[in-house]
Amino acid sequence: MDTATAIVRGVPDTFDAALVMGERPKLEVAKARKQHANYCTHLAKAGYELAELPADDDYPDCLFVEDTAVVIGRVAVICRSGASARRGEVGPVADRLATTFELRPIVEPGTIDGGDVFIAGDTIFVGLSLRTNHEAVRQLTEVGRELERRVVPIEVQGVLHLKSAVLPIDDHTVVVTPGTVDETLLSDFEIIPEAAEERHRFSALPLADGTVLVTANAPKTANLVAARGFSVVPVNVSEIQAADGGLTCMSILY
Repeated sequence: MDTATAIVRGVPDTFDAALVMGERPKLEVAKARKQHANYCTHLAKAGYELAELPADDDYPDCLFVEDTAVVIGRVAVICRSGASARRGEVGPVADRLATTFELRPIVEPGTIDGGDVFIAGDTIFVGLSLRTNHEAVRQLTEVGRELERRVVPIEVQGVLHLKSAVLPIDDHTVVVTPGTVDETLLSDFEIIPEAAEERHRFSALPLADGTVLVTANAPKTANLVAARGFSVVPVNVSEIQAADGGLTCMSILY
């Protein structure tokens, strides 16, 4: 795998019915498509070959491909979402990943979203959230043992996913929304607190070329990241954020 790949998926006509935690906002499909296309352009500029999957109007959240699978070394863990309405999204993603990786599906009664998982070095951090349960963590731990990776569960409070609260910038640095996780479990990282006035607005996606995409509506937090020497690239994904999404949600990178 010499070429960096990004699996992405189109924005469906039904995006305005995407699942949200709170009061339903008015979501604009055309605006979301424009922002998604710009996001994909940034991935391509960073050197990724885009594996573009078509949208499926039966699944309003299908552009959030991150939740369907987690790539760990030679293995792709195929997720079973805690939102039953989203489970049909995995098929095309699994088919694409099967051309490169060994597949390990999470099975009932385990539930997990890829947005609850990030990897730093040989450690897999997994959020216990509205979408991910203890049984899925147990199954993921078995996969981790096979790959000589340890799994660290982290309880998540007040947000949808672990990566709604903890944004890895590299293997040693994370941005954390204060009060959402037990930060002692992240003691190996330099922790950058999200600016209070930007709470729940910051998202970040580190790319293979060394740049870090950051949400354009959280400039103070982005400046804290840049002050650590990272090359940040602001991206407007406001319509994606309105549907509880972020920069990590719209791709699977490997």
